[in-house]
Amino acid sequence: MMKRLAIPALVLVSCSVAAQEETRAPQTVASGNGPVMVLPLLETTGPGSMIAGGVRLEMGVEGGFRVYRAHQDGHTRTVYEPVDSPARRYAYDPAERRFDAVSSTLRVRLADYERLGEVAASVGALGAKHYPALGFALLRLGPRTNPATAAQTLSDDPMVVKVEVVLEEPIRVPQ
Repeated sequence: MMKRLAIPALVLVSCSVAAQEETRAPQTVASGNGPVMVLPLLETTGPGSMIAGGVRLEMGVEGGFRVYRAHQDGHTRTVYEPVDSPARRYAYDPAERRFDAVSSTLRVRLADYERLGEVAASVGALGAKHYPALGFALLRLGPRTNPATAAQTLSDDPMVVKVEVVLEEPIRVPQ
């Protein structure tokens, strides 16, 4: 009987480790502007440096700020966030060479919107609303849910035609 318990425990530990490793690397997902790399929360992963898609990404704490840097083609982009504020999730857009905050909302297009509740439940969404005139639905995720991981999970669902993370882009004023 002891042998039967050891194997499931080993599988459980392996799955847990795989889930932890997934959150340590940037995840490339679709957004309204094209593919972006969603970085892990700095408060859960700790400082680090990684290379993804030809971009060197660095995360760390400097002088009371969480600092996110992207080094691409000889240019550096940096985001500073006070450590005394809640950590936010950021995405780096290699085409635009900029960072944007990632909202806790996903935009999804479904083959059948009658099953929106099932799709939302599959990623633990707190709410979902279909906008028929716009041709998509919005899923509102919990604050601890990684939108990139949820988007990758939904992209494997046959009901989902398209899924995108929603970025909180700064207001741009024409000059």
